[in-house]
Amino acid sequence: MPRSPVARSSRRALVLAAVTAAVVASIAAPSAVAASAPTAPTAPTAPTTTRPKGPERPDAQSYRALAAEVARNDARIADLAAELERVNARIADLDAQVAFTQQRLDETRAEIARYRGIVRDRAAFIYRHARAPQGIFDIPHIEQVSSGKQYAESASTADIGTIDDLTRVANAFDAHLQDLQDTRNNERATRDQVQSDKAALEVVTERQHKLLDEASTITVMGDSTLTGEQIAAWFDARGAHARLSGNTTISDLASLFVEEGAAEHVRGDVAFAQSILETGWFAHATDNNFGGIGACDNCNGEIAFATPRDGVRGQIQMLRNYADPTSRAATLANPPSPPIYGRDPVAAAQSYDTFFAKGRVPTWNLMGNGNWATAAGYAPRVLGLYFDMVAFAARQD
Repeated sequence: MPRSPVARSSRRALVLAAVTAAVVASIAAPSAVAASAPTAPTAPTAPTTTRPKGPERPDAQSYRALAAEVARNDARIADLAAELERVNARIADLDAQVAFTQQRLDETRAEIARYRGIVRDRAAFIYRHARAPQGIFDIPHIEQVSSGKQYAESASTADIGTIDDLTRVANAFDAHLQDLQDTRNNERATRDQVQSDKAALEVVTERQHKLLDEASTITVMGDSTLTGEQIAAWFDARGAHARLSGNTTISDLASLFVEEGAAEHVRGDVAFAQSILETGWFAHATDNNFGGIGACDNCNGEIAFATPRDGVRGQIQMLRNYADPTSRAATLANPPSPPIYGRDPVAAAQSYDTFFAKGRVPTWNLMGNGNWATAAGYAPRVLGLYFDMVAFAARQD
């Protein structure tokens, strides 16, 4: 039976970053948020589309519009999160610079105070022994100073010059400190604005997520919304590099998912999205197992299929078994997959017909938590990829 994708999919940062927010899609979406730049966030608008009533489901066109909004919101939230990290890093750096500059300023002012105290003590001595002052630079050698008064006058002249120098240094530190504090205040204002806009957008997307749940999400059974060409174009646009067996291309594989899905009335485009999560964008797919079938969290291997079509067919058949309570080997478009159900036709049919989870998962939002995978976030990640695919196709129309 299928394994949990947690261990393998956890390494796929590219996948997770692209899809985390997309799952909170709904038939209502803000339209103005996505257009703003990351450094000048715009507060999201309220949902503008109509909420479905009762069991009514959005049609394909509605889902396309929904997916386009979700993809924009997803990208916007990711941009805001990245900007927030950058601003916080700048604030942390400024905090360190402010602390260092303040310390140097305090040290310089303390040194000025120390020199001023010395000068005051010397001034008192000179006052008690009044004579014409003699500068330190008139004395070639210290041993030639004829009296303590002359030495005090000369040393005080030098110390006053040091105080002037230190005062200029302190003023420079003070000016630099003011600049740093002003810059930090500006960055804090930017951070507060980014946090506010991100929080507002997350509130909207959370509301959308609830509405989408009420719409029963995406069914496992049904027709593919996307063509093989659209799926392949989306994959290529993401810059991923697949490792497939033989001379199979992503275009070939996408077409196989659509064809095999149509044969069993299973949504092949969503199954393709599932395979991206399972294989890390097909970086681990040379065994033609695109669904993690036969693997588990503590296993070292998984079932291998002879050809890409065999792998896709086995995955599609298993998806139908999970979703369709009436599914039987006799009604499949092709015999049950031998690597999964066994090579003896009678035993394979019996295995397929008595599948332990038959009909348990009619919609994708029920996947995970022990259905196909153990991960609680399995379905959201799959659907996030699927929504991004649909949004991309909508933008190409």
